[in-house]
Amino acid sequence: MIAPDAFVHETAILDPGCRIASGAKVWHFCHVRSGASIGRDVSLARDVYVDADVPIGDASRVQNGVSIYRGVVVGRCCFIGPHTIFTNDVVPRVGIRSWEVVPTTIEDGASLGAGVIVRCGVTVGAFALVGTGSVVTRDVPAFHMVHGLPARPRQRICACGKTQSPLEWPLGGVLNCCHENLLPEVLAVALAEERRALRRAA
Repeated sequence: MIAPDAFVHETAILDPGCRIASGAKVWHFCHVRSGASIGRDVSLARDVYVDADVPIGDASRVQNGVSIYRGVVVGRCCFIGPHTIFTNDVVPRVGIRSWEVVPTTIEDGASLGAGVIVRCGVTVGAFALVGTGSVVTRDVPAFHMVHGLPARPRQRICACGKTQSPLEWPLGGVLNCCHENLLPEVLAVALAEERRALRRAA
């Protein structure tokens, strides 16, 4: 199903059974497989591949050259930088009689910089930030900035990204700068995720 006000470029391929919600934009040479769900106001930039049954949450942005394979879940308001690499098989082999998809979750508000590699089976927490070129091999806590090979927590980071603080400081995901810088709908998501992170830490 394609919403009447969704934009789909003439070179994009949409398989039967995919869902493109209101306000979404699917740009040049994208391919969206059957069962995939592209949320409201999502933008898929040039050469994006969305595999079967992959959900991408409202208002997320997927940049050029990203392939999101079955088993990956992308939340709301996420940023997936250009040429980010996802996987879905821990031990890929040709000729295996059967194999199991290993799930990966990108929680609401998370951002992955350009060229990030995400090993399957991890969760990138809400409003976390993964630095350009990092390799993610383990879960990333919410409201943390990670980078490196492999990626490791370096600082805490607020929801809008303007304020970073040492890891040993108390959790504070939504600060005054976030109220000033975030759109109301994104701020509402950030506040909900902050409450959830605080409950986890309690």
